[in-house]
Amino acid sequence: MFNWIIAAFFYTFIIGWPIGFIYRFRSGVTGTIAMISPMVNGMIVGFGSGTVIGAGMSASVFLSLLTSALTGILAGGLTGLFMNIGAFLNGALSGMMAGLMGAMLVIMLPPSEWNRMIFIFMAACGFLQFVHTLMLQGQIEESVLKRSAWIFRTPLLMFLAVAAFLILYTAGGTSGGSIPDPKHPSHSMMKM
Repeated sequence: MFNWIIAAFFYTFIIGWPIGFIYRFRSGVTGTIAMISPMVNGMIVGFGSGTVIGAGMSASVFLSLLTSALTGILAGGLTGLFMNIGAFLNGALSGMMAGLMGAMLVIMLPPSEWNRMIFIFMAACGFLQFVHTLMLQGQIEESVLKRSAWIFRTPLLMFLAVAAFLILYTAGGTSGGSIPDPKHPSHSMMKM
């Protein structure tokens, strides 16, 4: 359970940074990037948090799917909200789809694989969000970035935060911080 809390903080951080960046530089983020960014955030946070929510709420498949979809909608929609209605819809719908996929993937796996799967997707989503960070910073003029806060000026914060969360997650798994596997419900998909 401790690992899943770390994963929840991880996804909160990797959605908070781009939303803050886009809000701060919303006039400089235009065109294709304005449509890509909400989709990236919605997909990364929807899918990643969907794996955590799906594992944590596996006793109620409906509730885990609903919560994961709403989390993805919130993540993508908030990012697009600062740009235009098309970006909002793009982010919200991408996040909804990714949230559903993340939750369904984890629910179909045996509980013994949940921690490993969550870690793999934390690493993948962290890498993708780091690339997204580089893309966003590349859209803003260097002189404007130099006058902004340090957290927006360098991609080092995103890199260090992702690395720290991944190390914390693995340390939590080896110290016995996770709970025993809950009873995995029987699904009609598993009876093929």
